[in-house]
Amino acid sequence: MNGKDHKKDIGYIVKEMLDDTARTVDKVRLDIEKSVVNYTFLPGKDILETDDSIIVHLALPGINKENITLNLTESKLKIKAKLDSEHKMGGIFVTHKDRKHGYIRRTVRLPRKVMPEKAEAKFENGVLRVEIPKQEKDEGISIEIQ
Repeated sequence: MNGKDHKKDIGYIVKEMLDDTARTVDKVRLDIEKSVVNYTFLPGKDILETDDSIIVHLALPGINKENITLNLTESKLKIKAKLDSEHKMGGIFVTHKDRKHGYIRRTVRLPRKVMPEKAEAKFENGVLRVEIPKQEKDEGISIEIQ
């Protein structure tokens, strides 16, 4: 093997290594971007507890009421919302389009057992409000001793 062939082989190996590294970096970048997008689509929540009920507030800006599905059990509230928004900015020199599509899913564990059949939900100004009566009250009842 002469010196020129050896240099070509090393050059080819180095080029392949650099190409492989670039592909790996691109895959990692896409995975990180996907994770960041999924994280940023996680809606914020507040859980309030009154004497009689549990109230859950969930921020869902830019989502239509028709695209929200709720599933409620005695201990969990599952929210699924279809995200289909588009923001456009335009100018003489710059045009920017940003589209977000997909589903937002969130499961909220409730601090007490509730009565799902008596729940009420309202959606106003991008905030979902779900009020669910508690099954049991913290107050006990008096029992007469016989």
